[in-house]
Amino acid sequence: MKKNKSIIGSSIMVIAVMLGSKFLGFIRQTVIAAYYGSDVNTDIYFVSSDFMIGLSGALLSSLTTALITIYIDVAVKKNRACANKIASKMLTLFLMASGVFIILINLFAPYVAKFLAPSYTGETLSRLILYLRIFSVTFVFTAFQSIYAAVLNANQSFVPGKLYGIVYNPIAIFMVLLFSVQLGTKALVIAYFLGNIIQTLLLRFFCSRTFNFKPSIEFDDENIKKLIWMSLPLLVSNIFIQLNSIIDKSICSFLGEGFASNYLYAYTLEQFISATITATLSLILLSQYATYVSENNTEMVIKTFKESLSGLLIILAPITAVVCSLSYDIVCIVYLRNQYTQADAIQTSYALIGFGFGFALVAFREMYMRLHFSYQDTKFPMIANILSVAINAVLSIILAKYIGIFGISFATSISVIFAIILLNKSVKKYIPSFKLSTMLPLMIKVLISCIAAFAASQLVKNIAPDVLYIRFILSASAAGIVYLICLYVLKCRELYDLVNNVMTKIAYKIKKKH
Repeated sequence: MKKNKSIIGSSIMVIAVMLGSKFLGFIRQTVIAAYYGSDVNTDIYFVSSDFMIGLSGALLSSLTTALITIYIDVAVKKNRACANKIASKMLTLFLMASGVFIILINLFAPYVAKFLAPSYTGETLSRLILYLRIFSVTFVFTAFQSIYAAVLNANQSFVPGKLYGIVYNPIAIFMVLLFSVQLGTKALVIAYFLGNIIQTLLLRFFCSRTFNFKPSIEFDDENIKKLIWMSLPLLVSNIFIQLNSIIDKSICSFLGEGFASNYLYAYTLEQFISATITATLSLILLSQYATYVSENNTEMVIKTFKESLSGLLIILAPITAVVCSLSYDIVCIVYLRNQYTQADAIQTSYALIGFGFGFALVAFREMYMRLHFSYQDTKFPMIANILSVAINAVLSIILAKYIGIFGISFATSISVIFAIILLNKSVKKYIPSFKLSTMLPLMIKVLISCIAAFAASQLVKNIAPDVLYIRFILSASAAGIVYLICLYVLKCRELYDLVNNVMTKIAYKIKKKH
């Protein structure tokens, strides 16, 4: 196994790739919104593709998450060759499972379509059924990409698994610009297949020095059995998380035409934060936690866990303040052109605010879950997620009735709180000395600073020139500056530590080059 890289150093590299990926994703969504707008055609594409990507991801990410912890454990206690044999067996198993799921999806597509969009009938329903069958091939792509990425992550190589957006987005943009008139949303389907084929080949190339897939059906292995038993709770948990999204989009379909698309456009913006920052750190920290646990280094587990929670809170809280203050401006900058109307922008901005309240909450939940996974505990996170999804379903139905699309995304954010409460109680089994209450002073300082940042943003927004880009830059900058000043005045030690760690890492990189 390689020496553990610095968490900050690894994070900077992956975040840089993710920022590039998400920037291209913004351009892709902007082009899609401009050329297609928000109508039943985009609803069909987004509902079908998101469902299949989510379902395949739920199945295979549950197995790969468990694989990372076992791969590291075997590599540390035995050797990498033994760990690679386990990875080959798991990929063989994944591909077999993918074939079964493709058959099932094709057989039951009419029932799945009716569940996803109860209001659809006739030609609209038939097209959704067809798209579901086409996207069922997603399972095969995800099988290869998940295993290759898991092996690379376990070996401290985090960037290749995050290149999908860099590969797929330019292809999608190209296809829409050239073929949207002739092919409609079929251009997006072709782009999806091309992007996945290329990404799979790229991951295979990056893995060539570390892992070569050798099909094996010798599943009578204690590690394989252990991995499967660990994966089952993760699978249930991931399915419920996907069910959360399905429920939300189903409720959107009752609100009216285009609402599902507007919800997805807001979700794309939310993912710019979650996938860039939260997912990046949770990906890296799972490998770090698993290594420390295998080495019985509890002190480093606690230190790393607390620092990750503090850092994420400091980084994500001001983003929530900016989103709550400038959501409409953000949506207009990204989407408002051609077929995408101001009415669409208003609905998307409402949904974005609801998601914004959950940025730090989702990050906390992910950190708690990764810590449980490193101790090979997947059952309790499953219980916490099931309860969270149940609460979200009830809240979404109630709030959508009174406050529309904002209520649906806001319910998602609120429901995460209940998962955090349960996970915080459970984590004491592994690190009993950790207390979330010790972070209360930091939370108060961050809350005060966020309120001040929101107020500053609103003030500048009201007096700034009525030019969209200038108003947004001035207002967002004012929020950021006021936020940092408040934390400085309140003597936030965690901010000092975060800045010092980053500056030390940058200085080390510069010194190393010279």
